[in-house]
Amino acid sequence: FETTAETQEAALVAVKNYIAGFLSQQPGFISATLHRSFDNLSIVNYAHWESASDFKRFAELAREHPDLPELLQYKPTPCFYEIAGEF
Repeated sequence: FETTAETQEAALVAVKNYIAGFLSQQPGFISATLHRSFDNLSIVNYAHWESASDFKRFAELAREHPDLPELLQYKPTPCFYEIAGEF
């Protein structure tokens, strides 16, 4: 999520509420970790799902969620990752 020094706190509250009230309640959700940048210019949400299909089901439901317009103002850029190594 893109933020500024002025918007980062509000964005964190919005994302936390979304995760607690909706995302974390979806089948296949394991955990989420929010990271705020030291420069206040971004937030990263790392969500762990049981499977890609669980995430895709959630993503379909999320398109109709009433909090989506508020979250979109922070220009989220979702991306899929796979584990490339553990140390």
